[in-house]
Amino acid sequence: MVAFVVALLIFLLLAGASLASMAVYGRLQEHHRTDDTNTSVRLVATLFVTMPSLLLGLMMNNAANTYVAIDRNLHVFATDIIMLDRTLRPLGPSADEPRHRLLAYVEHALQDVPIVRATESSEHLLDEVGTSLRSLRFDDEQKIGLWNEARSVYRQLQQQRWTFSEQADNPFPSPMIGILVAWLTLMFVTLGFRAPRNAVVISTYVAAALLISAAIYLILDMSTPFSGPIQLSDRPLVRAAEEIRR
Repeated sequence: MVAFVVALLIFLLLAGASLASMAVYGRLQEHHRTDDTNTSVRLVATLFVTMPSLLLGLMMNNAANTYVAIDRNLHVFATDIIMLDRTLRPLGPSADEPRHRLLAYVEHALQDVPIVRATESSEHLLDEVGTSLRSLRFDDEQKIGLWNEARSVYRQLQQQRWTFSEQADNPFPSPMIGILVAWLTLMFVTLGFRAPRNAVVISTYVAAALLISAAIYLILDMSTPFSGPIQLSDRPLVRAAEEIRR
């Protein structure tokens, strides 16, 4: 919702800047409307066309890479959960308690919004998995090997959990968005200067403002991949829970 509001405000600002520049131009004094003035303004516009384009492309690429990285880490996290359960199964009934606690953690994580939210209850459930796992004791060397492997997978699980949790809780820096919007506003003001006031030009400026604000909306939405219309699926964790229940 925040991303949509920000994108809407940016659209209104950019479209309004170009239209206001067109409206103000006709009221300027004659010496402000000379060819030399227009040439200087156009040169400034040319300069600021390149810089926002580069920054916008960089931000889009960064948001997409972050989204893909978190999605990959979520799949790795779900895979580690399944591998931990698979490692515990050969240990027999004595490993039922950590398996049940693992299932309880996954089910609780699926109820969180977003699923990466590090709530006190979810962290407590995950810690209980480790506590019950460490309390196991075996005399058979083969089971001891499996037990050590399970503890290693559990440590990987914890590390992966915090990795994508920190990645997901990293919204796009506001100063960068502010600088980009300032550049774009100046660009639209200069583009509207001395532009002919007709339906084609006005429609073009409005469409350009709409497309740019839509791109910024995508950047903001993809930087928070567990909320908004463009969000990661919880299917990997659902599948992990299904595997544990088998």
